[in-house]
Amino acid sequence: MPAEKPRKKPGKDFFVLNVKPAASAQAAQIAPAPQPKPAVAGLRVNLGFAEIAYQGKGHFLYFYKRRGTLKSGALHIDRRAMVWLVLAITCVSVSLSFGLWKKRQNAVKLAFSDAKTGVGGVGRLESGKVISEASDITGEIAQFEGDEKIKDQLMGVLEEREQNDKAGEKSAQKVQKLQYKVKPGDTLKSVAKKYKVKPESISGSSRLNEFQEISVGQTLSIPTRDGFYYIVKKNERLANILQAHKVPLDKFMTENEHVNIDLLDIGEEIFLPGAKPIRHAEGWLIPVSSRVITSGYGYRRWPRSAFHKGLDLKAFYVPVRSAKSGTVTYSGWLGGYGNAIIVQHDETYKTLYAHLSRRHVAVGQRVRRGQVLGRTGDTGYSFGPHLHFEISKNGENVNPVKFLKGLRGRSKKH
Repeated sequence: MPAEKPRKKPGKDFFVLNVKPAASAQAAQIAPAPQPKPAVAGLRVNLGFAEIAYQGKGHFLYFYKRRGTLKSGALHIDRRAMVWLVLAITCVSVSLSFGLWKKRQNAVKLAFSDAKTGVGGVGRLESGKVISEASDITGEIAQFEGDEKIKDQLMGVLEEREQNDKAGEKSAQKVQKLQYKVKPGDTLKSVAKKYKVKPESISGSSRLNEFQEISVGQTLSIPTRDGFYYIVKKNERLANILQAHKVPLDKFMTENEHVNIDLLDIGEEIFLPGAKPIRHAEGWLIPVSSRVITSGYGYRRWPRSAFHKGLDLKAFYVPVRSAKSGTVTYSGWLGGYGNAIIVQHDETYKTLYAHLSRRHVAVGQRVRRGQVLGRTGDTGYSFGPHLHFEISKNGENVNPVKFLKGLRGRSKKH
């Protein structure tokens, strides 16, 4: 007989399986009953159809029944295979857990989408709570509606439902453009008073020249609140228009919701809330050419101790010009002020020109900025030719130095 080849040393296979051979059919017929399961030490796991026992150091025994016959076997797993097995079980467990969680989230999103709540139909669940009934969804909807309301308040966004509920009220609050046909006896100021807006709002919206008088039968455009309707010109941008008229963007958007702020069309009409036409927003002009202060605003001792409510400007019989455009409300003799003229520029400001030698304007006359009102002199309580000039704001005297730029001379810092 040929010599037996030496048996190779077993390699490091991951799994080595030794299964006991099943009993022969003859033995099965002879055996009156199945053999009892041998006693096994160690950790045992009963799976119902089989049982596994861990013997330590990667050794496992398993038992199962097949056709009434008890069968068993041994399984050995080395350390490296054990690590891979644990990793595989962990990955499978994590994957299954994530799949179940994702399925649950999808069900929740669908429920909230059907209920039309939350942002885009997605809501937040309480920890560990599963929505399965209509009552659960109702409770979550109430919670999310409260959260959305707080968020919208922080973001400055109105809820769609509130917008729909208040659509009628909001449209009533929006500015409207009214048409008015001038009647005999009407003036721009009387019409403005009737509609409770400023004259500039009517003149600007009606495209009136600053000094254009209204005539009977003329149609005026009147906004229902202060401001005016502006016609966009070529190459104009909204940012430049708002900056020139000092109108905040948020106020503009409130009154012009349908305006495309990125692209304005030439000739498009927009409403500028609270603004005046540029021609009404002019600066202040020094009424005489000398620009020299001889007596400033405030207390003085000469010619008598009293509070001087204006400026005395050096002016030797020279023309006196209106500091701003406005309407003459007084032209005549004014006691110690001699010949004087008072011009009302708007509801806020008035100016006084005193000690004049001549007056060239009458009460009710509209005057332009820089228009000659008269000539300086020394009428009234005066000790030489000069101009006494005052500015009042809302009925109170203010220092003209704050408004007239370029003055020089003594006491100009009062």
